[in-house]
Amino acid sequence: MMENQKILVIEDNPTNLKLIRSLLGIANYEVIEAMDATTGIQLAQQHKPDLILMDIQLPGMDGLSATRALKKEPALKDIPVVAITAHAMQGDEKKALDAGCRGYISKPLDTRSFLEKIHQFLQINKNVKQASSREVFRYKKRILIVDDEPVNVKVLEAKLPSDEYEVIRAYSGNEALEKAAEASPEVILLDIMMPEMDGYEVTRRLKADPKTSDIPIIIITALTGTKDKLKALDANAEEFISKPVNTTELIARIKSMLRLRHYREQLDIRSRSEESFANPVSQEKSIRVPPEGPLVLLVEDNECDARLIQSYLHGQSYGVTVAASGEEALLRAEREKIDLVLLDIMLPGLDGFEVCQSLRKMKQARNIQIVIITCLSDLENKLRGIELGADDFLVKPINSRELTSRINTLLKKKAYMDTLYYNCETALNSATIDGLTMLSNHTYFKKFLELEVERSIRHNYPIGLIMIDIDDFKLLNDTFGHLTGDTVLTELAYVLKQTVRNTDLAARYGGDEFAIVLPYCDLKHSEIIVNKIRQSFTAHHFSSESRILPGSLSLSMGIAFCPSDAQDSEDLIKKADQMLYRAKKEGKNRVCVYR
Repeated sequence: MMENQKILVIEDNPTNLKLIRSLLGIANYEVIEAMDATTGIQLAQQHKPDLILMDIQLPGMDGLSATRALKKEPALKDIPVVAITAHAMQGDEKKALDAGCRGYISKPLDTRSFLEKIHQFLQINKNVKQASSREVFRYKKRILIVDDEPVNVKVLEAKLPSDEYEVIRAYSGNEALEKAAEASPEVILLDIMMPEMDGYEVTRRLKADPKTSDIPIIIITALTGTKDKLKALDANAEEFISKPVNTTELIARIKSMLRLRHYREQLDIRSRSEESFANPVSQEKSIRVPPEGPLVLLVEDNECDARLIQSYLHGQSYGVTVAASGEEALLRAEREKIDLVLLDIMLPGLDGFEVCQSLRKMKQARNIQIVIITCLSDLENKLRGIELGADDFLVKPINSRELTSRINTLLKKKAYMDTLYYNCETALNSATIDGLTMLSNHTYFKKFLELEVERSIRHNYPIGLIMIDIDDFKLLNDTFGHLTGDTVLTELAYVLKQTVRNTDLAARYGGDEFAIVLPYCDLKHSEIIVNKIRQSFTAHHFSSESRILPGSLSLSMGIAFCPSDAQDSEDLIKKADQMLYRAKKEGKNRVCVYR
């Protein structure tokens, strides 16, 4: 810990101010004090502190207004502000984050954990500053491991690649609840057998708290009985793994839960972005569920097994239809709106693995959830299924409650995915959509990026921004006419929609310039997406009326990242635009990355 780190405390209560001063003094921080917001802003301008602790309830200008004022000043906007809120003030935490606070600390202050929290906020800011060197910064997913046995925590931690995952440790149920609320991990690995508060109770409490309810939980336990698995699912855990834990299975489960978390977060961001427009689409209303209910396709050649599984699913909120072979399953997936496939491995003709692989290549089946069902209990077959694109697996004999719990979880994930894709494909709100390309328009893009950058800074994950321009577009318009130019714009929009992920946002920035926001995306993964876009556009076949030959058009692109290159949305756009114009200047048909 650096002795010269400065912390500005803006607090009007003398007792609280004295307590904070004493605690910070123990750790040798330099403390600057203000009892009102106006004085606090002046001191921030004068001293440029490393961290600001901001009471929400201040006389005159309140803490939220003061935070917004700080974020508007170029010299102060990057200083992290941590709100100090009272437990009784419901909603203060969300308001603080929306105002630009990096996080919050609740009153009454917990003197035992206060300094650790301060250190964590300073460390996050240090990571953001280090990110200016892209080689130093790489997106690490935060995983909270909870087990009362330290050796078990170390064993699990050793299974997670250190360049991909940042591990947070908790050794009791109460510590898990506290760290989940503070650090907002992306996935929680939770042991069941713990003294005082077991994993079931921890799960129930996490799911009951709005601040932690969306964090996916993977139960890890030595208990192997179906009853214990069902108890975990009844507590609303998303997943469970039995000990001893296989590394490949663990990583596969974590990645599946990360995708679920990211879909949830993107729906929240898009819902909040739409609130700025005349006819906002609420997240609740935007979740797409077919009017007739979801449809589950059971692929099983054994009639007795098929009837048994159908009886398990009788009375559920989704329909069930049966295919007796892999070939029939693929045909049904092409013709019908299937939401989830229960896929037996041992099938005549095409086996379950081949069907799974084929489904993942079908455009119309892009979001179908696949559950492999097999009597083969060996791990090799489970992992092969996951590698081929399966979302889950079940081993015969199947327990009815476990089956329905897993289906419900996957159908929820499917609904998130469908909603994100639908919002990209249709004009849900004419105020947010560009009429020609049917991509998000400039105004919506700006609002979305602003909120996404705020979340990126708060949770320390990267965002890539790609700015795209069609090379020699003016010449194309002059040569072939504006109708052909419009055709090229709409075809590029089509290519973008087919290439980007459901969690990405493609927008028409203006004229022949487009933008793509890539949440949770570092340089390595951004380059993959960029190369796909360029290859797809170059090879694209335009209509014969356009007189444009494949390969005759090219794209220039610029990429920048938050938080490594910029820490607000306007600066991020500026940096990506600079790279776009550099690509143009250096000869076009290329990609330039901000360095």
